[in-house]
Amino acid sequence: MKTTNKRTPYVIRSIAAVVVVVLSAQISLAGSATWLSSPQDSAWENPNNWTAGGPPNGPSDIATFAQSSQRHVDISTSKEVNGFVFTSNSNSFGFSILGSQLIISGTGMTNNSSALQTFVAGDAGQIIFNNTATAEAATLVAYGGDYGFTSGGILFNGTSTGGTARVKVFRGYPSNAPNGYLDISGHQSGVTIGSIEGDGIVGLGGNTLTVGTNNINTAFSGAILNNGPGGGSVAKIGSGILTLQNNYCIADTVGLILVNGSIINLNFAGSPDTIASLVVNSVRQPPGVYGSMTSGAPYPLPEFAGPGTVHVLAHPRGTQLDNISTRAFVQTGDNVMIGGFITQGGPVIIRAIGPELAQYGIPTPLYNPTLELHDGTGALIASNDNWQRTIIGGIITRNQEQDIIDSGHAPTDGRESAIVAYLSPGNYTAIVRGVDNMTGVGLVEVYDLSGNTNPYPNLGNISTRSFVQTGDNVMIGGFIVQGPYPKRVLLRAIGPELSAPPYDVPNALADPTLELRDHTGALIASNDNWQHTIIGGIITSDQVSDIMHSQHAPTEPSESAIIADLPPGNYTAIVRGVNDTTGVALVEVYDFD
Repeated sequence: MKTTNKRTPYVIRSIAAVVVVVLSAQISLAGSATWLSSPQDSAWENPNNWTAGGPPNGPSDIATFAQSSQRHVDISTSKEVNGFVFTSNSNSFGFSILGSQLIISGTGMTNNSSALQTFVAGDAGQIIFNNTATAEAATLVAYGGDYGFTSGGILFNGTSTGGTARVKVFRGYPSNAPNGYLDISGHQSGVTIGSIEGDGIVGLGGNTLTVGTNNINTAFSGAILNNGPGGGSVAKIGSGILTLQNNYCIADTVGLILVNGSIINLNFAGSPDTIASLVVNSVRQPPGVYGSMTSGAPYPLPEFAGPGTVHVLAHPRGTQLDNISTRAFVQTGDNVMIGGFITQGGPVIIRAIGPELAQYGIPTPLYNPTLELHDGTGALIASNDNWQRTIIGGIITRNQEQDIIDSGHAPTDGRESAIVAYLSPGNYTAIVRGVDNMTGVGLVEVYDLSGNTNPYPNLGNISTRSFVQTGDNVMIGGFIVQGPYPKRVLLRAIGPELSAPPYDVPNALADPTLELRDHTGALIASNDNWQHTIIGGIITSDQVSDIMHSQHAPTEPSESAIIADLPPGNYTAIVRGVNDTTGVALVEVYDFD
């Protein structure tokens, strides 16, 4: 699973999106060959390192390894082979795949020796098993990015198999760098591997990953996700113990399958790891909190060990962020209001509200707001000034007045603006300005119109940039948790980061604070400087480690963040400046599931 960051002039900070990588290498055919006992150097591409016909590079080519003085092999350009053969007297070899693809599309690994064979991917390198190729007993490693280098990945596609392979995935450094990943979303059914360990990412794509055929003990502190439709699961087999070290290792869209005699050690404290389902010895368990026999969980199981617990949900559509909005003082130039959001695709209505706010006691509303909608490239795809007069252009091809009325979200004042759009999956930005550069308090809103016709959450995350003042003119982000179960969200208040490249925003808010309030207006969580957790309300334990592992840790210590497990309802995030300071800031709500 590969993650990329996309930035545009208007999308202030994109959310990393999961991408399945398709074979893109230009393959030049060579032939089967054996690595020499005394090769010239470590380069796979050097024909002087191989017997006649080498280097192997074709779908029918076999790469054979025996004893050699050069046991480290560098693969710097993309290669495809049918498989690897390690002879009975073979040494242990290490293969580095950096910035390239190693595609194994036939028999896969055949190790006739007891020597360990290790394949390492990093810096956008990928180890790809296609068709019926097997990883057999290899060790497969994917490293995260490091200071601008992208991460490595391991992919199983088609009907390939993992055998007893030891798979290791590691997160990037610093915390916002891309993570090493295992991706089985391109597989036809599901993959069995020997073990999983590390702190990177596993993408299931709706498949089942079965772990444990090598019967060794491993620890995992990363995240196992469904990077695609369907209900993926993790199945634990074998006598080795799999230790999960964090309460976010299994996403709440991922199920867990256990068998008698196979143990998962839940080695973490605090709130449960929320999971989609639990099956034990082929029996689906009811919703509830499960743990070891000594965990104190309401539903103890001998297949669990350790102090942690899992909270089993059963929600076919899932709990989601249903509608999102932000209120702030709209100025001019760089200080207009810019709202970014991510959609999984479907119909939405976007509104720019101003005059209506006067009835709520706002003394300086934006009396004539305009609205622009930009796509992920920054291109203008729709606009409006006064919702009863449609502006045809871009993705707007007909009059929308009746569609806006039928949505149930028509503005109450004719000067306010609205757009109904059926959007493809991706990042979008809504920009609110005042006509003729007027200023005032405005509200940007995005409503999901898909209802129950969309089986997956439509709106994923929101980030809004505006000028934070004081009193009624602070920045206020509202969102709704919709559904039958709690949802985990990450909220951030960003300021100093905006002043640095690539944003270079003048007058950034130097020290933003963050408050989270429920539908009654009660303060339920707060933060000032994300590396110092404020205990109180719904925050009962230190959050610094969880924020660091979220992949969304702020880059400046003076910025603020909160992780919250929220029951369904309406919530508000408020951004202020310490000691009533002012400046441009960003409020963000991430769907952390």
